[in-house]
Amino acid sequence: MGPSAVKAVFWDLDDTVLDTLSGRADALTETYEEFIGERPDARELWRMHLGVTIEALAKELTGNDWPRFVERYRAIYYASEEPLEPYPGVVETLEALSSDGLDMAIVTSKISWGARGELERAGLLEYFAAVVGWDDCARPKPAPDPLLVAMERTGQKEPAQIAYVGDVPTDVQAARAAGCRAIGASWGSLDPERLRAAVPDLLAEHPSAVLAYVRRRRRPIA
Repeated sequence: MGPSAVKAVFWDLDDTVLDTLSGRADALTETYEEFIGERPDARELWRMHLGVTIEALAKELTGNDWPRFVERYRAIYYASEEPLEPYPGVVETLEALSSDGLDMAIVTSKISWGARGELERAGLLEYFAAVVGWDDCARPKPAPDPLLVAMERTGQKEPAQIAYVGDVPTDVQAARAAGCRAIGASWGSLDPERLRAAVPDLLAEHPSAVLAYVRRRRRPIA
């Protein structure tokens, strides 16, 4: 990626910053049963469709009925009052990166208002200068569009100075397409081997590895 120092860190949300799998699986199970009449293995469904939006998954499952499926899924998912837990080490890493003066943003395949609300519930919204959802872009990940929007909103000009942290291959692909560094978050990945096969610049087993990677690359720009 060259000699550029890392000046900003962008993060995926689900299975990277927040452990939301249980809530997503419960909402998908209930919605799937209502629309299709069978009880799915929701975790396996999410694993098979790593990184896709709920809209894309609903279209595959229900065809033209996908808007109602999405509406019902969101009604169930966002009605939950279960605590939202960051992964161990995430808060400490965010605090350290913030203290080091790095800009941070969330870049997620979730709808932006939902992501923002979850970050607020988890007490993490203050760490991020921008929250970019699929609805903020013409094309979702693995296209570079969401990362380019986050760059614009955080005032970043050089993609090589940005590290993007995510748990699925489409996160790595989006980072590559945008010209950013790619960090694989294996600590929350549903399929770490597929993430490894995407060949990120770093495969991190714990958020602290992100901090170490960034600090090693905080030397001045030549």
